[in-house]
Order: sequence, then C-alpha cells, then structure tokens
Amino acid sequence: MPYAKGVPMGSYVETWKGIAFAVGRSERWCRYMARRTQDPLPVFKVGGIVRLTGNDLEGWLSRQRETSYEQQKARGIELLAS
Repeated sequence: MPYAKGVPMGSYVETWKGIAFAVGRSERWCRYMARRTQDPLPVFKVGGIVRLTGNDLEGWLSRQRETSYEQQKARGIELLAS
C-alpha cells in the first residue's frame, strides 16, 4: 500500500488534497497528471467527487518507475541499486 510521510493509504482517497498527500506531490501536479494523454493518473469522479483507489495508484506508480528506468537506460545512464 502506498505511503506518504509514513502514513498508509486506505482503499481510496476522495479529494485532490488527499490524492496529493498520498502521492507526495502538490494538488496542481496531481491535476496535471490526471489530464495528460499518455498514462494519466487513474482518478475518476463519483457524483462530482474525485476518487483514486490504492490499487490503481500502486499500478500507476509502478508503471511510472518502469518508464523512467527504461528512458534512463536508453540514454545510457546507469542506475545504482540502493
């Protein structure tokens, strides 16, 4: 389950502020990532309330890490395992 500042995320988050806290970024960044065309942040609206599930967030973060790693690898940047 995703953690932001040591706090576990429940099954879903219902506000942009809560999503930003769960991701560890600003609300503005989260809204931007939700609007982008390629692999957007997987939020959905329920009766006007924005929602993000923990499983969707974990999958999205995993894809972002993989994409970032592949892009750096393609550019010849070697990553050190920590």
